Amino acid sequence: MGLNSDFQKLYVDGLIRLYELDASALGAGILRFHGHIAYEDWQRIYSYAGSDMMAGDTTQMAGKLFENGTDKVWMRNIIFNGQTFEPMALEVSGLEMRSDGKASAPTLSMANNINGIQNAVSAYCLKFGDFAGARLKVITTLAKYLDAANFSTGNASANINEKREQLWFIEQKTSENAQQVSFELSNPVDFEGLKIPTRQISNYCGWEYRSEECGYIGSAKFTDKDEPTDNPALDRCSYRTSGCDCRDNAMRFGGFPASSMV
Repeated sequence: MGLNSDFQKLYVDGLIRLYELDASALGAGILRFHGHIAYEDWQRIYSYAGSDMMAGDTTQMAGKLFENGTDKVWMRNIIFNGQTFEPMALEVSGLEMRSDGKASAPTLSMANNINGIQNAVSAYCLKFGDFAGARLKVITTLAKYLDAANFSTGNASANINEKREQLWFIEQKTSENAQQVSFELSNPVDFEGLKIPTRQISNYCGWEYRSEECGYIGSAKFTDKDEPTDNPALDRCSYRTSGCDCRDNAMRFGGFPASSMV
């Protein structure tokens, strides 16, 4: 049972979304954050991961727990793949994939506060060109796959490979005030004046072997004739459905098998 199987259920428990803003090209380095700050969120996170930590004395837990009106807010880091993602009040919309051919236009709104420093995001924007062109990676996983370091009793189901990633870029800053800063995001290929070739309709796969689109990361090797081999130099794909079949990767085939019937 993995993430794909989890997502096929009628109800997905313990959904975790993490954000990695890579502004290294602008000189700002990499910022990692998440929006899971509600106390109720953390009750569910620990429950879905099979931990009873929330049932204990919350004063002994890492992070800051405080009242926000009638709500309890728990500012706690999330550790995934050895990286620390810091808590931040934020809202992201429009990340869904569209089926009408139009590009999505997501927005990211961040609290103008980092680690208790008010107007910290505004300061970043002033110094680093409003983050324009910075790359935003959105990582989706489940609570049960988070690193063992998140839990006092460890986590036997921790798995850094059970994740989905989306890549966006900061297009521009759209609003800014003392409370929050908002940005418009763009798809990596959604740039003005950028031209890309359309995909050729063929019964051969168009993905580069072992690329992100291909998705194959297995240790089993085959030649371009789909014959098993132990020689890494001969590990090549035939770019046919048989090449995916022998690697148990048929779901990622990048061609159009039925095109030969047209």
